[in-house]
Amino acid sequence: MKIKKLIAVLGALIPMGFLFYPTSFLSMTACAVPTQQYTRKPAYTGLFSFPTFDIPPAAKPASVDLTAVIIIPEYKDTYNQQYAGGAKVSSGGTMTADMLKVFKSFAGSVGEDIEALLVAKGMTTKGPLAMAEVTYPDKKGADLTVSTHVIFDIHYTNPRYLRSNYFEGGERAKVYSGIMTVGVKVYYYMLEPLSGEKMWIKKLDLGVQDYTYEYGVGEERYQSGYDECGGPIYGYRATNTYIYDQRAKIFSDILKDSYSQVMVTAWNYLDTDEMLYLKTKSREVRERKRY
Repeated sequence: MKIKKLIAVLGALIPMGFLFYPTSFLSMTACAVPTQQYTRKPAYTGLFSFPTFDIPPAAKPASVDLTAVIIIPEYKDTYNQQYAGGAKVSSGGTMTADMLKVFKSFAGSVGEDIEALLVAKGMTTKGPLAMAEVTYPDKKGADLTVSTHVIFDIHYTNPRYLRSNYFEGGERAKVYSGIMTVGVKVYYYMLEPLSGEKMWIKKLDLGVQDYTYEYGVGEERYQSGYDECGGPIYGYRATNTYIYDQRAKIFSDILKDSYSQVMVTAWNYLDTDEMLYLKTKSREVRERKRY
């Protein structure tokens, strides 16, 4: 009898279980909120600091009868073949805004170190200054203008989609990867200050290399509907903002690695005897142009 009663009870309960199955199952599956895994966003530090150039033993201050105006290095992006001296190239060229900031920091360091090395050679200097900031009295009182231009040839492959990530702080981004090819040439100029006529040009070719880079494009959440439990369904769309971008870090590392070579080459190229010879040629230019 007891067995028959147990069978009867189970027979009544089992259909009820199937009756409530969809609700109970959905509450455990479709209606459950998944646990989200968050990734730490890459943080790139030290982008704007460059190595200290160890200047060889200095000559006596002002022991060489030569005054030079030092120009803060400018760059040209081969994307549009136009000297920038600032932010113009970034609007149509291949540098990102952060890469441009890295270059400006690099240029400031190079300008200061070139001034220091010429002082160490016993010369008198003015600057470093942007070319547009050099006044007429500065030009007239100088024997030579020392200028440095850096030519960047930068190309990117079409990036490929890797994944979508949630980052700490609640940000979500689509992550892409690509190849960044960077070629660098440095040109050292000496000019007659008033006319700007080129007296001397020398070059340092730092070569071309490929680098793999990664970046994340931010996404914003929007509600696209409701699920069978009455809960919201969300979709995501791109915001055209970068959550992070490795290109500025790579660019900074390239300039850091080449910094010592750029400065050693400047030390060797900016030879005192050769500059004194160019001083006499600079005077000839002034006399010919009647400055």
